[in-house]
Amino acid sequence: MNFNTNCLHAGYRPGNGEPRNIPIIQSTTFRYETSSDMGRLFDLEAEGYFYTRLQNPTSDMVAARLCALEGGAAAMLLSSG
Repeated sequence: MNFNTNCLHAGYRPGNGEPRNIPIIQSTTFRYETSSDMGRLFDLEAEGYFYTRLQNPTSDMVAARLCALEGGAAAMLLSSG
């Protein structure tokens, strides 16, 4: 893909029945079957989302897109405030 295409599509590949572009998720809560499932996320023993200020699907997509645009190995989004 060229640069302009990467600006729109890099970092996200929708599956069957998923939105073409990832929606903007500013804040939400995440559901888990048990508190131990949540504990494994908090202890970094499992992958997933538990607190949107630390990580959410939208920021993951933006980081992946920036990584693709810059030709990097990884990207991280940071904020303050």
